[in-house]
Amino acid sequence: MSVNPELQQMLRDYIKRDCDNSQNKAAKALGWSPAYISTYLKGDFKGDLEKFEASLTEAFSNKNAAENLKSAVVSGTYKPTSVSESVYETIRLCHLKGGLAIECGDAGIGKTMACKKYAEDYPSSAIYVTVNPCLVTLNAFLKLLCRVQKITATGRKDEMWMRLSDTFAGERKVLIIDEAQHLPIKTIEAIRAFFDSNPLLGICLVGNIETVTNTGKSKEAFAQIRNRTKLTEIRHTTAIKVNDIALLFPAIAEDEKAKGFLLGIARSEQGIRGASNVFSNAVDNGNITYEGLLAMAKAMKLKVF
Repeated sequence: MSVNPELQQMLRDYIKRDCDNSQNKAAKALGWSPAYISTYLKGDFKGDLEKFEASLTEAFSNKNAAENLKSAVVSGTYKPTSVSESVYETIRLCHLKGGLAIECGDAGIGKTMACKKYAEDYPSSAIYVTVNPCLVTLNAFLKLLCRVQKITATGRKDEMWMRLSDTFAGERKVLIIDEAQHLPIKTIEAIRAFFDSNPLLGICLVGNIETVTNTGKSKEAFAQIRNRTKLTEIRHTTAIKVNDIALLFPAIAEDEKAKGFLLGIARSEQGIRGASNVFSNAVDNGNITYEGLLAMAKAMKLKVF
């Protein structure tokens, strides 16, 4: 059985276009070994060719279908809304002033997008990490940060901490930690100690309202640092403006009724993320009028306004 030349060319195009001409990167993305990729491209494949080509066909088919969704062109890009720009400015001040800052707010209002945009704009001096409940113990967090900083993530906690501290030395840098409400007190104290050793370092903790209201599991941890922060900002969905909706969804910028409907969703517990989900699904459904958005919200079992 010989290789499929059309599929072989698709793989070459994929490696060039999506993987920076790296066969290793393509192999990781496709779930196969670099040797399989290399020998297949040479036409000297020794494994189960039928299974390998079926896997490639499925992967490329899914990728093509996803990219051809109508909503693919309207999602995933940063938009400078009033909330996201305010978050961005907090991170900027933290970067320039050094010390601790807390940026928190309701879910789905653009905090993460602002964090990622800042790290993208300042790639040499901004370090962005996002944590989850599996990565918040001191050991797990230090390993995560070592991985982001591309330094050895082995050894004792003190060894990792010191290696990391060395990477923060020198000119001004900012460490942005997203979903920080998950962090326990020991990890918070180790993070704060990075600033103690590097006075020019800015540390911006980004999370939900629980981060500063002292109502959840983070109460004890954040109580330890509240009086040491230079900036503490709290954002709510109610701060979202109609101009933000026009900016985020230009296709309905002139439709006052549709804008008002999405604004109502954005100002609810659903946030901008919820409004984006409704709009994205309505785009794929081919109807972004007020009626189309309303029908989609109902289909998604959301409260309508």
